[in-house]
Amino acid sequence: MPAILIVAGEPSGDLQASRVATQLKTLRPDIELFGMGGDRMEAAGVSLVYHIRDSAVMGIGEVLSAIPAFLKKQRYLKRLIREKRPDAVVLVDFAEFNMGLAAYAQRLKIPIVYYIPPKAWAWRGYRAKKIAKRTSAVASIFPFETDFYRRAGAHVRFVGHPLLDYANSDLGVSEAREKLELATDAPVLGLMPGSRRREVEALYPAMMDAAERVRRILPDCQLILPLAPSIPPETLPKAPTVQIVKDATYDAMRASDLILVASGTATLEAACLLTPMVVLYRLSRLSWWTAQRFVKLDSSALPNIVAGRRIVPELLQDEVEVERLTSVALGLLQDPEKRKAQQVALCKVREQLGGSGAAERTAELVLGYVES
Repeated sequence: MPAILIVAGEPSGDLQASRVATQLKTLRPDIELFGMGGDRMEAAGVSLVYHIRDSAVMGIGEVLSAIPAFLKKQRYLKRLIREKRPDAVVLVDFAEFNMGLAAYAQRLKIPIVYYIPPKAWAWRGYRAKKIAKRTSAVASIFPFETDFYRRAGAHVRFVGHPLLDYANSDLGVSEAREKLELATDAPVLGLMPGSRRREVEALYPAMMDAAERVRRILPDCQLILPLAPSIPPETLPKAPTVQIVKDATYDAMRASDLILVASGTATLEAACLLTPMVVLYRLSRLSWWTAQRFVKLDSSALPNIVAGRRIVPELLQDEVEVERLTSVALGLLQDPEKRKAQQVALCKVREQLGGSGAAERTAELVLGYVES
């Protein structure tokens, strides 16, 4: 019976790894899956050696204090690789941890597939050559990333972006508004300040102030906030004009004429739904100073990076200012043609992300090494 080690270290990686695990089980029901992950991977049939519930850390203090525990886990997983000799190792994101495992498994000549590889195209580009040397294959989720890793010498396959499998709503705009108890004949402005507490603290006040200014000019404008599961509602300042919804993010995106959204995966989710957006990004002064010197990108918003040009507005760091945000938001809300032009560009971005079935293509790639 073939055995595969799968390693993910964060909730997002757990989700994507679980989808690959499900496809592996579908294609090879006899396969044994074990590794590190979360509840989703476990539900998909992965026997967990370590659970990731304590893996997510933020801030220098938390990162430093977590290093001994991470090293202990990494040592034990290396021991498992040595003793169990899996037929393949599947690494999902979580670069700092997984790079060490890749080097170890490669020395033992065990096939390694890296799904959602390190963003070397954004910073620390030298890692691309390391990944090329340490892996059997890279399963890439962006077309430009595929080209980047291929130039670095990696055996890389573009599997498409996994969001295309689930970032969708079956409802039309009017249906989504009716479901969320919104008026169908008045504008809707969505607020999405992020899924991490520090993101929300940095962005929500400016979003809320700008939204209230918008409502002074457009009194019938409705405000909706699809709350991330990781953010308790009681931690947000009370705002009676904002309707908070849970477990309906994609319906809320569909219902919105425009969203103010934190830079990150949510911007690609909005792109998949063709929802016009304004992207915000704000870090601590030290983090921003570091990013300015090491991140080699002209844009922060993923739709702009995929498009290769500025198709959605970005307000970064000191640009996240209430008056400017209000002006940009109103410019889009009051001009249907501008929103339509953005949707046309977002449609092209969605096409560039490939077709649905990223997890299945990744599983087939892995089994190609197991069964060879």
